[in-house]
Amino acid sequence: MKLLKLEFYKCRRRKIVLVCAAVLAIELIWMGVFFTRQDAEDLQWGWMLLLYNLSTVDAIVLPLSVATLTSRSCELEHKGSTWKLLETMVSPSSLYTAKLGWGALVLVVLLVLRSGLFLGVWIAQGFQGPIPWGRFGLFTLISWAVSMMVYALQQGLSLRFANQAAALICGISGSFLGILSMLFPPALIRCVPWGYYGLLSLVGMDWNAATRVTRFYWRWPQPLDLVLLLIWAAVFLIVGRTLFVRKEV
Repeated sequence: MKLLKLEFYKCRRRKIVLVCAAVLAIELIWMGVFFTRQDAEDLQWGWMLLLYNLSTVDAIVLPLSVATLTSRSCELEHKGSTWKLLETMVSPSSLYTAKLGWGALVLVVLLVLRSGLFLGVWIAQGFQGPIPWGRFGLFTLISWAVSMMVYALQQGLSLRFANQAAALICGISGSFLGILSMLFPPALIRCVPWGYYGLLSLVGMDWNAATRVTRFYWRWPQPLDLVLLLIWAAVFLIVGRTLFVRKEV
């Protein structure tokens, strides 16, 4: 707990709030522009249309955002060459856990605020149909779980390499693959960690080529996909922690 508090103390001037505000602003502007271009027929899908497109935006925005947050958390120790000093007081495993806990809490706050912001804005816009409180809560939980899986990957890279370009390039590539993977068949999406933002979406889309009519429908994540998400997260955690613990400082 003390190490976790120190992580927050260390990051107080790392402009973490500014990074999170930028993420919220980008998603809000993106979705605002999208909805202003929809006609009345599209808007009748209301909350389904919102959650479907929000999962798409997450696949683009969150991989790079997670990479940025991870880099901001880890780069100070590299710049100051303080790993050896820190490891004389605490174990590398404890350092790894503290940084992971910091990321988990920051992402919780970010995604809860994001959901509250979108709920407030679109309630004010008068979306049709009852408000899907439960699905919004589940959507937030899934977004957090996928982001933590990606965070585990990014933290392993940020701790392993002093040059944070490696981690940021991975984040940029993840944003590209995240949106591109939504065009893949499900079996292939399961092989792309960043594709789980779309794979676990709570809304599906069916486009009829004959009538050119788009239909949205509620769906639940497949148990297999949830298990695979946990496996990906476990692999990234174990490999990242092992490489950091064994790293020469």
